[in-house]
Amino acid sequence: MIQSLLHSPLSLGPMQLRNRIALAPMAGLTDVPFRTLAWRFGAGHMVSEMVASKLDLWHTQKSQLRREALPCAAPTAVQMAGNEPAVMAETARRLVDEGAALIDINFGCPAKKVCRRAAGSALLGDLDRVANIVETVAAAVSVPVTIKTRTGLVVDDRIGAEAVRAAEQAGARMVVMHGRSRACKFAGAVRFAAVAEASRDLSIPVFANGDIDDAQSAAQALAQSGADGIMIGRGAIGQPWIFQELAGAGAPTLPQRLAIMCEHLDHMHRFYGLQQGVRIARKHIQAYLQRLDATALVPEFMRLDTAFAQVTWLSALTETTILEQQQRVKAKPPLAVNSLSC
Repeated sequence: MIQSLLHSPLSLGPMQLRNRIALAPMAGLTDVPFRTLAWRFGAGHMVSEMVASKLDLWHTQKSQLRREALPCAAPTAVQMAGNEPAVMAETARRLVDEGAALIDINFGCPAKKVCRRAAGSALLGDLDRVANIVETVAAAVSVPVTIKTRTGLVVDDRIGAEAVRAAEQAGARMVVMHGRSRACKFAGAVRFAAVAEASRDLSIPVFANGDIDDAQSAAQALAQSGADGIMIGRGAIGQPWIFQELAGAGAPTLPQRLAIMCEHLDHMHRFYGLQQGVRIARKHIQAYLQRLDATALVPEFMRLDTAFAQVTWLSALTETTILEQQQRVKAKPPLAVNSLSC
């Protein structure tokens, strides 16, 4: 039942998402190399890393890399943050001119550096501005406008539900709600009651987000929220194959996971260049190792300071692991082969 819902397409006006399992935009994490893997493993919708709406930052390398599209994935969705409706409308027009087929507005980021600029989840304190931003941006572009938000400013307030109603009336075509308040950041239990309220009240699709990292948590999120789909954030880091698992295809074997890590590492080095790629790679390889219960290896990898050293280290780990597995298989008596697992 859950798999059939999640893997049915979803229409947003003239466009269609290939399924209802989305990858959340996360600055510094869900970049082109990571989104390439997520799409290959079955993500149905992906939104770029957050782009600031400040036009004086348009030509910076960070902004350009975050806006870069994946030719293989559709629709191309870009998330932006800001608090000035007219400026955000101009940014949205530029993004569409570059090829964006969907604009997502961030009303959910709890980071201090974003909230200090009265953007992200800080805007939940000004629902009139939320509505004004959505209305102005939606009027400026011909593509669907979606929003990502939170349950409210603090636990148990109902501001999130009010915000999404205002956004729908202003022209939003889809809502993603993280089941925590701004004050909670990423701590404490996810509360999907507010997401359920939004799902009941709105006529546009609602996606649930927060602490979804396997099939069980995905099922719980859907059951408790009544949402039309789910968005996975931190739960996908270190395991981009989670989208494949939610489709019922099973997880890759250990050698396959190591091969994915090698591919991801190479893509990061090529996308960012060797120097910046080394820094970016550390947090991703760390996440992979933690998912593999190999946390003891993390310090060793973090000390590597060149792309060559990183590639050599991971290649050696892969070869050693494969050889060890082959030796274990050979050591097993024939009748026990079917009981082996990776």
